[in-house]
Amino acid sequence: MSTWLLVPCHRPRLDDLRESLKYLGHMPARTVVVTTYPDPIQPYDLDPCVTVLISPEPGINISRWFNLGLDYIARSAEDQYEVLCMGSDVRITRETVEVLVREMREHKLAMVGADWYGVATGPVEIRRDSSPGSVYHRIPGVAMLAAGELDLRFDEQFRWWYADDDFEWQHRQAGGTGLVRGQGLQHGAGTPLDAERSQYAIEDLPKFRDKWGTVPH
Repeated sequence: MSTWLLVPCHRPRLDDLRESLKYLGHMPARTVVVTTYPDPIQPYDLDPCVTVLISPEPGINISRWFNLGLDYIARSAEDQYEVLCMGSDVRITRETVEVLVREMREHKLAMVGADWYGVATGPVEIRRDSSPGSVYHRIPGVAMLAAGELDLRFDEQFRWWYADDDFEWQHRQAGGTGLVRGQGLQHGAGTPLDAERSQYAIEDLPKFRDKWGTVPH
């Protein structure tokens, strides 16, 4: 099995994380959880085979958290591997992930995701452009399956909002992304944009425009 699971999670979301991991049933030895101070999740909170990494730097930066896990996986994985970058409150089945892996490899894509709105225009709706389009046709930012051997990373200038958009657009350019029809997922309430995250979104939007020449919808 070449697929890894990567989930950033704070301790307040520990129960959500446990339920998500149970629902998916992914191999613990290929599961990486990135947590943060001041009260990080500990290895004994989860299956002992799950790798728990603690982000050493203070402050909110989901791109940095994902990159910490991606760097660890790159040092541990095979020459060809996949990484499911997932939110801690996502419910997705092992069967769905297996379909996503198969479609990504068969179509030689850089990233795929489940068609959670049921709008894909074909069995696999492929995009290779850097343009906004409808949010309904984008890869779900809460569950992005990436070809790990491409060695792409989240752009840490995007601290919360736009981090997943940028990561998806990188993969569009690196080989294309695919929305896989007939595959779904469930997502909880997510993390609301509090004052700090709202300010980050305001500050990071022009950075996205500078990088890509446009902004996501």
